[in-house]
Amino acid sequence: MKKILLLALIALSMSSCYTSKVYHGNITANTPQVEVASKQNPILLWGLLPLKNAEQKASDYVGDRANYTTKNTWEFVDGFLSVLTFGIYSPTTTKYYIPVEEVKK
Repeated sequence: MKKILLLALIALSMSSCYTSKVYHGNITANTPQVEVASKQNPILLWGLLPLKNAEQKASDYVGDRANYTTKNTWEFVDGFLSVLTFGIYSPTTTKYYIPVEEVKK
């Protein structure tokens, strides 16, 4: 029984929960991209109450580009902090990506 519980715990800890990608403009999942910015979003009460101004403007991170990707996810540190506080403080991380060919311009 202990082995099954340990295996279940390991499997759950390696999963990539709470990840979403949004493609803006003329971009697909196969487009090579590079990360240009990352921002942690501090949230309270299991994601119900943002601590800071919840509104993010992509233009602050990607400029005036029309083609970019945003990825919102729980990273290991985010999940660890959420577990330590029993979900009271549960941050997420938002990353911004742009196509490689636009970086070269």
